[in-house]
Amino acid sequence: MAFIMASSREEFLSILQERLVKLVEPEQKDSIIRFSEQFFGIVPLEELLARYDTDLLGCTLSFWRFLQQYDGPGEKLRVFNPDTQQHGWQSTHSVVEILHLDSPFLVDSVRMELNRQGYAIHTLQNSVLALKRSGKGELERVLPPHSEESGVQHESIMYIEIDRCGSAAELKRLAESLREVLSHVRAAVSDFGAMREQAEAVIKGLKGKQFSYFPAAERKECEAFLGWLLEDHFTFLGYERFNIHEGLKQQRLGIQPEHSLGVLGLNTRDESLEGLPEKVIDYLRRPVLLSFAKASSSSRVHRPAYPDYVSVREVDSEGRVIAEHRFMGLYTSRVYAGTVERIPHLRQKVAAVREASGFTRHSHLGKELDQALQVLPRDDLFQMSEEELRDTALSIVQIQERNQIRVFLRSGNYGRFYYCLVYVPREIYSTEIRLKIEAVLMDRLQASDCEFWTYFSESVLARTQFILSVDPKRELSIDPLKIEQDIIRVCRDWHDDFGDRLNESLGEATATAVLEDFADGFPAGYAERFTAASGVVDMQHILSLTAERPLAMSFYQPLSQKQGVLHCKIYHLGEPLPLSDVMPILENLGLRVMGEFPFLFQRRDGQEFWIHDFEFTFALDRELDIQEVNELFRDAFEQTWRGLAENDGFNRLVLLARMPWRDVALLRAYARYLKQIRLGFELPYIASTLVGHADIARELVRLFKTRFYLARKLSDDDLEDMQQRLEQAILGALDQVAVLNEDRILRRYLELIKATLRTNFYQNDSEGNPHDYFSLKLDPRAIAELPLPKPMYEVFVYSPRFEGVHLRGGKVARGGLRWSDREEDYRTEVLGLVKAQQVKNAVIVPVGAKGGFVPRRLPLGGSRDEVQQEAIACYKLFIRGLLDLTDNLVEGAVVPPEQVVRHDEDDPYLVVAADKGTATFSDIANGIAADYGFWLGDAFASGGSAGYDHKKMGITAKGAWVSVQRHFRELGINIQTEPVSVLGIGDMAGDVFGNGMLLSRSLKLVAAFNHQHIFIDPDPDPEASFEERQRLFDLPRSSWTDYDSKLISAGGGIFERSLKQITLTPQMRTLFDIKAEKLTPNELIHNLLKAPVDLIWNGGIGTYVKGSTETHIDVGDKANDIVRVDGRDLRCKVIGEGGNLGMTQLGRVEFSLKGGAVNTDFIDNAGGVDCSDHEVNIKILLNEVVEAGDMTGKQRDKLLASMTNDVSALVLANNYKQTQAISLAQRQAVKTMTEYRRYISQMESSGKLSRSLEFIPEDDQLAERTARGQGLTRPELSILISYSKADLKESLVDSDVPEDSYLARELGTAFPAVLEKKYPDALHSHRLRREIISTQLANDLVNHMGITFLRRLQQSTGSPPSELARAYVVARDVFRLKTHFAAIEALDYQVPAEVQLELMDDLMRLGRRATRWFVRNRRNNLEPEREIGHFAPRVASLAEQFDALLEGPVRKQWQARFEAYAEAGVPEPIARLVAGTTHFFTLLGIIEAADTTGQPETRVAQVFFALGSELRLPWFGQQINALPVDNHWQALARESYRDDLDAQARSMTVSVLHECTEDASPEVLVKEWVERNPLMVQRWRSMLSDLKNAGGGDYPMVAVAMRELLDLAQASRRALG
Repeated sequence: MAFIMASSREEFLSILQERLVKLVEPEQKDSIIRFSEQFFGIVPLEELLARYDTDLLGCTLSFWRFLQQYDGPGEKLRVFNPDTQQHGWQSTHSVVEILHLDSPFLVDSVRMELNRQGYAIHTLQNSVLALKRSGKGELERVLPPHSEESGVQHESIMYIEIDRCGSAAELKRLAESLREVLSHVRAAVSDFGAMREQAEAVIKGLKGKQFSYFPAAERKECEAFLGWLLEDHFTFLGYERFNIHEGLKQQRLGIQPEHSLGVLGLNTRDESLEGLPEKVIDYLRRPVLLSFAKASSSSRVHRPAYPDYVSVREVDSEGRVIAEHRFMGLYTSRVYAGTVERIPHLRQKVAAVREASGFTRHSHLGKELDQALQVLPRDDLFQMSEEELRDTALSIVQIQERNQIRVFLRSGNYGRFYYCLVYVPREIYSTEIRLKIEAVLMDRLQASDCEFWTYFSESVLARTQFILSVDPKRELSIDPLKIEQDIIRVCRDWHDDFGDRLNESLGEATATAVLEDFADGFPAGYAERFTAASGVVDMQHILSLTAERPLAMSFYQPLSQKQGVLHCKIYHLGEPLPLSDVMPILENLGLRVMGEFPFLFQRRDGQEFWIHDFEFTFALDRELDIQEVNELFRDAFEQTWRGLAENDGFNRLVLLARMPWRDVALLRAYARYLKQIRLGFELPYIASTLVGHADIARELVRLFKTRFYLARKLSDDDLEDMQQRLEQAILGALDQVAVLNEDRILRRYLELIKATLRTNFYQNDSEGNPHDYFSLKLDPRAIAELPLPKPMYEVFVYSPRFEGVHLRGGKVARGGLRWSDREEDYRTEVLGLVKAQQVKNAVIVPVGAKGGFVPRRLPLGGSRDEVQQEAIACYKLFIRGLLDLTDNLVEGAVVPPEQVVRHDEDDPYLVVAADKGTATFSDIANGIAADYGFWLGDAFASGGSAGYDHKKMGITAKGAWVSVQRHFRELGINIQTEPVSVLGIGDMAGDVFGNGMLLSRSLKLVAAFNHQHIFIDPDPDPEASFEERQRLFDLPRSSWTDYDSKLISAGGGIFERSLKQITLTPQMRTLFDIKAEKLTPNELIHNLLKAPVDLIWNGGIGTYVKGSTETHIDVGDKANDIVRVDGRDLRCKVIGEGGNLGMTQLGRVEFSLKGGAVNTDFIDNAGGVDCSDHEVNIKILLNEVVEAGDMTGKQRDKLLASMTNDVSALVLANNYKQTQAISLAQRQAVKTMTEYRRYISQMESSGKLSRSLEFIPEDDQLAERTARGQGLTRPELSILISYSKADLKESLVDSDVPEDSYLARELGTAFPAVLEKKYPDALHSHRLRREIISTQLANDLVNHMGITFLRRLQQSTGSPPSELARAYVVARDVFRLKTHFAAIEALDYQVPAEVQLELMDDLMRLGRRATRWFVRNRRNNLEPEREIGHFAPRVASLAEQFDALLEGPVRKQWQARFEAYAEAGVPEPIARLVAGTTHFFTLLGIIEAADTTGQPETRVAQVFFALGSELRLPWFGQQINALPVDNHWQALARESYRDDLDAQARSMTVSVLHECTEDASPEVLVKEWVERNPLMVQRWRSMLSDLKNAGGGDYPMVAVAMRELLDLAQASRRALG
C-alpha cells in the first residue's frame, strides 16, 4: 500500500493505466485506458495523490467490472462495503456505484438524496461515457467522448464514497431510496415535453368557454404568465388535474389520475379532504383563475426545495370551480434575478399596490415602495393577494430604516405553510438571533419543519424569510401581534435588559458605575448563555469578591432545566481556576461534569474576574433539591478549594447525605485513624462504604454529636438514653448490611465513636470559629482490633494539612513528639517507639508516651527553610490539638477545657519533648502552653531555651556510651584508652552520632554512612581523626563531604550514595573482608554492616539489622530493605544503640546468641528521656517556688543552668546502674532460667507482658536454650528489667509506701542535692511526689536485687510489694549496701569486670536474704526507721570484727575468698567485707538473739559461730544451697530450709547463752550445751555423716535432716525448762 507519486495529471494517469492494463484482458486494454481517463475526469490531482494506489486500483477495477453488463433503460445500482475477500479490495467508506442512461438532474438528485439522509460524501466521480454494447447489454468498447459512431450509447456513471454503513439493512435502505430518487428523475425528464404541451393546451383553452367566467384581461394576463413559464422560467416536475366540483361532493380533491404526469404520476395520493379547515375548502371553491402554492413535500429532483404549484381553474358561469390544472415545478434562477415588472401577473399586483399607496413613482416613498416590492421574496409576491401585498409593502416602507424589529406573518392558501418575514437590525442579527426567532415561530405555529432565507442589503435591517410547515388539520389560534412581541423580546439586546435589571437591584448610581467599570468587560458568549437576570446575580457575586475571599459559588436552575442536570457557577478573583483542579473536587462531591464554560470579566482598571459555569449530573440522587443543598455544596467546595477539607470520595456524603463538610471531615478523620490502626481497608473503599450506606453514616455523626455537643445540655440519664436509642438504630441498620467487609468497617466506626472520650470538634477559637483541625481522645482498651500494645490514652489530631497521634501508657507519661515521614503508617512507627519508650521510662517517673505528626502539604520543591516553616506550623497545630483536650490545674484545682465534653476522669498531666525533626521546637511548644495558661509552664516541653540542651550536654550519647563502655570492659578492653575500630551510622552533625564519636580519643572510625554518603578510612590516626570529627561537630551544619580528605588514610574516601558503583580498594577489601572488587553503594553498606569491626555505633535513623526469621515487611522500614542484614551475620563485637529502632528485637537476640554484646535501644539511649524527666520534675518544683514569690524567673533559669552537670550525673548513674543490673542478670541467666520462666509466665498471665509483642521466647524454646547451656540474652533481659521496674513502680504508687516518712527520703535522690538543701519544703510537696518516690525505689530495688527478686519473694512469703519494698530498704540501709556497691563500682578498670560482678553477686545475695529475713521476722510490723536505727549501728560494729568472729571451716572459707579477691586487686576493706557476705546476714539473727538474751552482740556472735562450727551447720547450709532447683516448688523448699536453718541456729544460740556466766568462753558454753543434749547432738552428727557418705543430699534427705535439727533445737529449749 503506497501513494502514486506524480507531478502532473497526465503522469498520474499514465502510471495508473500502466498498472491497470496488467489486471485486465489484453483486448480490454484500450477501453480501460479510455475509461480511466474519464472515470477520474473531474477529480483534482491533489486528491488523487492523497489516495493509496490500492484504493485507486480497487475502485477503478470495481466500476470497470460493474460497467461490463447493462440492460437499461433504468438504473444499475450497487451500494456495498468493499471487502478484500469478497471484492478484492477494501475501503473505510461505503461505495455507491450507479450506471444510468445519460439524463438531466441525475447527479444533483443523487447527491441531494445522500445529503438528505445525512451521509457525508468523501468522493464523487461522475462522467458520461460513449459506449458500444452488444444486443445483450455486454460492453464491447469504450469510445471517445464525442464519438459519432453508430450504435453509440451515452451512459452516465457515478462512483461515490460515503460514510460507512453499519449493516446490510442500512445498505439496502440506502439503495432503495436512491432507486426511488432515480425513478423521480426519469418521471420528470420523460414527461417534461408532455407537461409543456399540457401548459400550452391550457393557454389555448383560456380562449374557450370553460374560462369565460373570468374577464378577458385577466385571462390574457394568465396566458402571458403561462407563456412566461414556458420560456425556461419553470422546471416542470409534475402535472395534475382535479375535478373539483365532483370531488368536493365526496370530500375529495377529485384527482384524475389518468392525466397525471411526471413525479405526480408516480404514486397515488391521498386526496381526502377530511379534517381540513373550512377556509381551505373555501379556497378550493373560490373562483380564482390563477393561484399559487407550495408543495407539502420537498423536491427529490434537481434542487432540495419545496416545489411551487401553479394552478389554473376552470369555472362555470355560476362561479363554480369545475376543474383545476396544477403544474408542479421549480422556478429557475432567472425568476429570482429579474425585475417584477417583467413577470406577468406580478406586474399587475405591483401596479395596483403603487396606485393604492398614493405615492408618486419618483418620490422618496415611491422609491422606497418600489425597492420593497422588488426585493420581496417571490413566494410572497406570487401568493399574496393584492390587499395583503399592499399592506405588507406599505408596512415595510413605514419602518423607515429604523432599528426596530417587524414581523409579517401570513398563512398559505392550503394551510400547509406559514410564511413569515422578519426584519431585524443588522447590527444585532446573527445566527443565534435567527435561531431564537425560528424557535418562537416553531413553537407558536407548532411547525414541524422550517426553511429560511436571509437577505442583506445596504439597509440597516436584515430580512429573513421563514417558511414553516404545519399540519393543515390542526386548528391554531394565531395572534401575529403577540408573535411579533415575542420575537422582539427574544431579539432584544441583552445588555439593555441587563442594565434595566441592574438599576432595579443596585440603584441607578451604583448600576451606572458598574456598567461603566465593565463597559467592555463582558465576555463573548456570556449573554447568549445567561439571562440578564442571571447576569445581575453574577455581577453581585463578582462585586463581593475580595483578596481575602477570592472565591464564591452558587447552584442555579436555568429556565430550561433538564431532568437530572444541575448547574453551578464558581466566581473567582484574578486567575482562572484550573479545570484540572476543579474537576476532581466536583467529581468527589458526586457530580459528573457534563460541561464547563469559563467567562472572563474585565474591569476598567484591568482587574479580572472569572465565572466558571458548570453543568453536571448527580448520579447518586436524581431527586436532589438544589435549594436544600446549595449552602452545603458551596461551603464544601469553598473549604475544599481553600484546603481546609480534603478532596476525596468522602465528599460525596455532602450532597448524598445532606451532611456539612465538617461532619464529612469527621468521618474522614476516623477513616484515616482506621487506616493507621491497620484495619486493612484503603480510604477509597471506606469512603465508598459510607456512601453506599449514607443513612448509617448520618446516624453515626448524630451519635457523635449527641455525645459531644448535645451532651452539654442533657442530664446523664437523658444522654445515656439518647445514646442507647441511636446505637440501637445503628445496630439495626447494620444488620441489613450484606457485605461483610462493609459491615466490619461500619461497626468499627461505631466502636471508635463510643471509644472517643473527648474532642474539640465543637470547640471554637477566640473568634468564635471552629478550629482548622480537630482532636479525638480515645480509649484504646475499648477498640477491639487495635494493634498491641494498647496505650492507656490516645489522641488523634486530624487536619488536611497534617495528621498526628499521641500515645500515653498512663496518666503520668512522657515522650517526644517526632516529625514523621511515614504518612502511610506513622502510628505504627509511634507505637513501636512508645513501646520502647514504655520500657525506657522504667528509670523515670512517667510511663512511656510518644507522639508523631506527618505534614501532608510540604511545599514541593521548596527550600529547606520553607519546608521547616510548614513543619513548624503543623507542629503548632498538633500541640494545640493536644492542649485543647487537656485539663488544667489552677491553684491546685482541676479545670476542664472549655466546650469539651469529658467521658473520662481528670487528666491534667501532659508533657512532650523533642524528638526526630523537632529538636528545636520545645520553645514553640512552651509558648503555646503559656498561651493556654497551662499549669506546667515551660516544663510542658523539655529542652527549650531555659531547659537542658541534649545535644549540648551530649546526654543521649553519653548514656549509650555507658553501655558501650560496659560491654568492652566486660570483654577486657578499655575503650577510653585502647584503639577500637568503629563502623558508624550517621554523621557528625547529628546529636547522638556526633557526641558519641567524641567520647573517646582512641576510636578508629574506619567507616560510616548516612543517607547521602559513605565514609571510609581504613587506617585512621585516632588523634587526628578525633580532632577532625570535633571540627565537623562544631560547624553549624556539616556532612561527610566536609571531612578533610587529606586526613583519610590510603584506600579510603568519601562516596556519594547516588553513585552507580564504587570500586573497592585493596585496603577496603582486606579490612572489611569483602571479596568483590566493585559494589553499588547499597551493597557496600550491606557488607560494611557485616564487617569484622569492634563496634557498630548507631546514631542514625533506620532499621539496619533484623532477625533471620523476619521479612523486610515485618521490619516496616522499606527505605533500608536493600542494606539490611540479619543479626546472625554481624561480625562486630559490640553494638551501641544511640539511635532508636536500629535493630529489631529478634535481630538483637540473634546477635547476642552468637556472642555479640548489645542491650536494646531503650536501654542504651534512655539518657535523653531521663534528662528530660529530670528537667520537667525540677521545673515543676521551681515553678511552684517562683509562683510563691521566693524566686524570680531569671533566678530559676540561672539555677537550672548551674545544675546541668548534676543532672547529667544523675542520668548517667541511672544508665550505669541499669546496664550493670543487666550484666548481673546475664551472669546468672543460665542458672536461673527456671526462675525467669516462672516470672515470664506470671507476668503474661496477669496481662502485663505479651511474649509475642516483646519477642520473648516460649517455654519450650527457653528449655532448648537451657539444654544448650544458654540463658536469656541481654536484649531479652533488657525487656524484663524494664517490665519489672514498671510493674513495681505501678504497685508502689498505689500503695502507702510514698507516705512512709523514711522511704520518702528517696525523693531527694531524684534531684540535685542543692534543691533539697535550698527548697526542702517545696521538694517534699512536689506534685509528683508519690510517683517520684515509687520510681526511685523501684529502680533501686531491681537494679540491686535483680529482675525476679520481688516476684519470687512475693510468692514465697505472700507479702505485697509495698511490704517487700520496705523490707528491702531496711536491709539495704542496715547493711549499707549502696555504699558497698559504690565501692565495687569504683573499681572499674582496676579489677576485671568479672570480679566486680562476682563481688556484686555476693552483695545481692546478702540483700536478698536480709530482705527475706525482715519480711519473715517483722511481718506486718516493719517500721523502716525503727528497724534501721536498731540494726544498722550494731551490724556496722560487728562488721568491723566480723572475720575475727569466724572460726573453723567458716574461717578457712572466708580466708580463701579474701585472698582470691585481694589477689585479683580488690582493695582489702572490700575484699574483707564481701568475703564474709555468705554469713553476713546472720548478724541479724545474732542481734535478735542478743536482744533476747541480753548478751553483748560480740559474745552472741562468738557463741553463734562456735555452735555452728560444732554442729557443722555451715556445711549443712552449703548442702542446702547446693540443692538443684528444677521447679518453683523446689525453689520454695530450698528457701524454706535456709529460713529454718537460720531460725534453729538462732534458737540454739539463745539456748546456749541462757543462764550462762559472763566469764565463760564461747567454747566452754558450747561444750556444756552439747553435754546437756548428748543424744540429740549425737543423732544430728550421725545424720550429717549419712548425708556426707551419700555424696550430697537431695530434698527428702535435707527435709529429714532439717527435722532432726528442729528436734535438737526443741530439745535444747526443753532442757532449759
